[in-house]
Amino acid sequence: MAAERAAGDELLVVDTTGRLEYPQEALAHVRHLPLRIEARRASTPQQLIECCADADAILITGAAVSREVLRALPNLRAIVRYGVGLDNVDLEAAEELGVEVRNVQGYCTEEVADHALGLLLGLVRRICHFAQRTRAGSWGAGRDVQIPRLRGRRAGIIGLGAIGSALATRLQALGMQVVACDPYLPPGTARELGVELVKLNELLASCDVVSINCPLSDETRHLIGGGELSVMKRSAILINTARGAIIDEQALIEALEAGEIAAAGLDVLEPEPPEEGNPLPSMASVIVTPHVAWQSEQSKHDIVVGAFRQLADVLETPRERP
Repeated sequence: MAAERAAGDELLVVDTTGRLEYPQEALAHVRHLPLRIEARRASTPQQLIECCADADAILITGAAVSREVLRALPNLRAIVRYGVGLDNVDLEAAEELGVEVRNVQGYCTEEVADHALGLLLGLVRRICHFAQRTRAGSWGAGRDVQIPRLRGRRAGIIGLGAIGSALATRLQALGMQVVACDPYLPPGTARELGVELVKLNELLASCDVVSINCPLSDETRHLIGGGELSVMKRSAILINTARGAIIDEQALIEALEAGEIAAAGLDVLEPEPPEEGNPLPSMASVIVTPHVAWQSEQSKHDIVVGAFRQLADVLETPRERP
């Protein structure tokens, strides 16, 4: 059980990203609380245990908060993640120990949808290829380049949440037919978007473009493996702006090398950064960006404001761990 604290006692919030400058709009959410915020950079489990032992709340990004870490932080009442996904937190252990876990929803919906579309256009229009040729002094498309028209093609979205829905409207604006696979979608949502819901195998087999926009969980880890890639069209393009581990990376490499699919646009890998020798970043049929789909000046601001809003919401109500 957490140590007893009197009303008005100072609460310690540790920002494990090392950040210690915040927008005034963010600080406005916590000014009425007796908080002390300290920057203590920590990313490994041992660093978290050492740096956050006395923390009432922690702010994290990619640090993995395991059951072991949670048990070693006796005062902890809240974990707030600068981001949407919570796959790096042991949610079951947190619930058992009375630690509330929060994220920041919606701060980068438009950015990630734009980035997914950008990866698609970059691959279809061969933008990187042509830019490199021009930089090298060549002019013209060359006879060997084939570019399909997107209008009339079929796109499949795996996970029709906020980002998937935003991407769907962008693809529809290009004249593409959009289908989706999402077993947890509220009734009527797909219909309102003009999107047909189909089973995963049907989506993979019938679509010219497949975009992954679902969260990472035990259910979706390596959701796209060798079997799934083998049923896709040889001309298909795979886009992933969600989590790298949703794709079996070795299976994807083999599928690209064998020509089982045409191309891939990836903003996420497993692990990040990629291990030395990973061929994906250097493959001509692949565009890899370094997990930057979420970024814009507005989203950088909104993620901090959103995190502080969640932090205040948790800490305003005193709670004790079991």
